Amino acid sequence: MKIPQGYKITQGTDAHVPLLAAIEVAAAGIFPSGSIPDHIRADVTPVGKLFEAVQKNLLWVALAQEASPVGYAFVQMVENVALLAQMDVLPGHMRKGIGTALVGQIAETLRVRNVPALYLTTFTHVPWNAPFYGKLGFAALGEADAPPFLHNILEEERHYGLTSRTGMRMLIGQAANCSCVS
Repeated sequence: MKIPQGYKITQGTDAHVPLLAAIEVAAAGIFPSGSIPDHIRADVTPVGKLFEAVQKNLLWVALAQEASPVGYAFVQMVENVALLAQMDVLPGHMRKGIGTALVGQIAETLRVRNVPALYLTTFTHVPWNAPFYGKLGFAALGEADAPPFLHNILEEERHYGLTSRTGMRMLIGQAANCSCVS
């Protein structure tokens, strides 16, 4: 896995958790006005979910040279597969390969744990979401291909005001073929 120069990807710790909300809010700020509901811009992942991810070794942070988090990702396990529940990078550190490195680390960890797939939901109406994940080896899932838990998540997101969403899946055994894992 290629990690951008000047950064490192590491397992998240309890000490990182209080610093992650600011990253999530800053990342939401890049969405153009009207592209996501206003209440989403200030919403953050509950710290309880992040602490739980730390305990299960399912939280990763991207650290800059000064050792402060500039990005993070966490996974939740659902039905013996993994869900990329959240991934954010500070806008000043975007487009440097941090998100790719985070997904690569997740895919490698899941491969070692014999987890068959990594799922996510993402926006289809902005140019940087679904296409980014597609380049990493995720494939958009149609209604017939999506497992029930993913249908439920997409339905919850619609009720929350998130539209133009799709479910995607990366088969972990195939992740070695994507640019995120070497």
